[in-house]
Amino acid sequence: MAQQMRKYVHDGHEWTMTQALQTTFPRQQGGDTLLVGGAIGIGMTAEAAVRGGADFLLALNAGRYRVMGAPSVSAMLPIGNSNSFTDNFARREILDRVSVPVFFGASCFDPAKSPEALVEQASEAGYHGMANFPSAIHFDGRFRQLLEEAGIGFEREAQMLALARQAGLMTFGYAKTRTEISRLVDAGASMICLNFGWNAGGVLSVAQSFTISEAADRARRIFASIRARAPETLCFFEGGPIISPDDMFRVCAEARADGYVGGSTLDRVPLEHSVTERTSAFKAFEFLKQTDSAQSRALSRVARITGVVGQSEFVMAVLDRVSRLAPTGLPVLISGEAGLGRGALARGLHALAERQGPLLSLRAPEVGEDAEEILFGSGPTRRAMLARLGATVVIEGADTLPPHVQLRLAEWLEKGELLPTGLRATESARLILIKQPTGGANGPALEPSLAQRLEPGRIDITPLRDRPEDIPAIARHILSLLDAGQAQHRQISAAGYRMLLAQAWPGNTPALRSVIARAAVNTKGAVIGSTALAAAIRDLSPGAVEVDAPQQMTERDWLLDGLRRNRFRRGDTAAFLGVSRKTLYNKMRREGLLE
Repeated sequence: MAQQMRKYVHDGHEWTMTQALQTTFPRQQGGDTLLVGGAIGIGMTAEAAVRGGADFLLALNAGRYRVMGAPSVSAMLPIGNSNSFTDNFARREILDRVSVPVFFGASCFDPAKSPEALVEQASEAGYHGMANFPSAIHFDGRFRQLLEEAGIGFEREAQMLALARQAGLMTFGYAKTRTEISRLVDAGASMICLNFGWNAGGVLSVAQSFTISEAADRARRIFASIRARAPETLCFFEGGPIISPDDMFRVCAEARADGYVGGSTLDRVPLEHSVTERTSAFKAFEFLKQTDSAQSRALSRVARITGVVGQSEFVMAVLDRVSRLAPTGLPVLISGEAGLGRGALARGLHALAERQGPLLSLRAPEVGEDAEEILFGSGPTRRAMLARLGATVVIEGADTLPPHVQLRLAEWLEKGELLPTGLRATESARLILIKQPTGGANGPALEPSLAQRLEPGRIDITPLRDRPEDIPAIARHILSLLDAGQAQHRQISAAGYRMLLAQAWPGNTPALRSVIARAAVNTKGAVIGSTALAAAIRDLSPGAVEVDAPQQMTERDWLLDGLRRNRFRRGDTAAFLGVSRKTLYNKMRREGLLE
């Protein structure tokens, strides 16, 4: 066997593998340093892991299968020559391209490839160490027994690691049971990893039979036994229910582990979420593309005059209804939350109707009992609002009017009674009432007779949170107003739009306008990114907007949020999330969201 040892360069010095182990991975003092290894299957992820601070890498066939879209358990199937498969991608994409030690994941299942030959191959290729993967530890029962009896089970893996240590390579041993751990200690493994099974989490998650607490307790007891026999051996853990940094920290703290190895938790799970979110962000521009083609010329004029912006079905329906109501002279009831442009819509109705009289406004909560006198007049010296020829009278907060005033308005609308001036209601003024969408149990509400009379001209304004597809168009309109008269016209990035789409916006358009304005002021250049928008959202007063970071959502939460925002219409939800209908259906089925 070739005895040449791979040199590892660290701080300008060359070390043998044994020296590198002692220098690069020193025994932890008080647990103040934590080592993190990455079980990687592609060069791009390997380099990213090193930039993130990974201390070493494991080139494993499971990592390669994951980036091919297969679950990690595929590594255990006889679907190819594992050693050649792993060595090929590791040499091309990882080995000699990163600044940390790289371990070769060697399979001992091939009876035609001796442990000696595997060690020689790894040493000549220039790997810094070896790991026993894929490993017999993932089999049990009669099949595992047959592997051991045939001489191609875990005992053979331990022999390979012992030979690798003698050849000057670092050795990383995977084990699950105390018996396997003991055998790795006997083989002189430099690093021992307690494996808790295939990872939970993500789309290809595996059901777990134990909790984080149970995993921490098991690791604590096993690591204590390792250190009692081999104090210099480094103790790691991997897999099972540990899917987040918080999970890792908890197990490390309780078990006094030297480090953690991430496989699916470093590549598959983050990749699934980040690619899904980023694709969805770019898909948000589909809404912008639709904006310019959704409105007819006639509706565009109505939108321009009323200030209604968007391309959702709701917006199209409102614009169409306004265009039909404007010339009729019917009384109108606009119902919706504050911040939805109710006042602008009322003013737009007056302009579209081309009425000859003035636009008169009354804020009911401010005038209280004086509302009746202001609206109907009390004598020849006071001219009533409703007596103004051709006027449009807008009453904001109409649900707070005293009941007797509401009843008189209902009677006036119903019978067209003569006013003191001698004019009939239909000749004098048009009435537009604005109110909140609903009155609480003890809150204000319109008198039934008045509400019934207003029903033919009722317009309900849907809150922004229920029509997120309008947000890009509104955001673009806000930017156009901010940039009016300027040479540079700014835009929002794809990730920025995704962030805006993910918010609930309880403050509706004013909250959105404030966020965009703040972000625009704090942005240098023409593109407003997600970072500036996130800072602007945090700067808003409490309750103005709810910050909702999608990257923190579980797959189930992400799906439910999309379904809720699109009123559980699957086609619209798929478009909103940036996935196909089939993909949405499969995700819903996997998360138990199908009836």
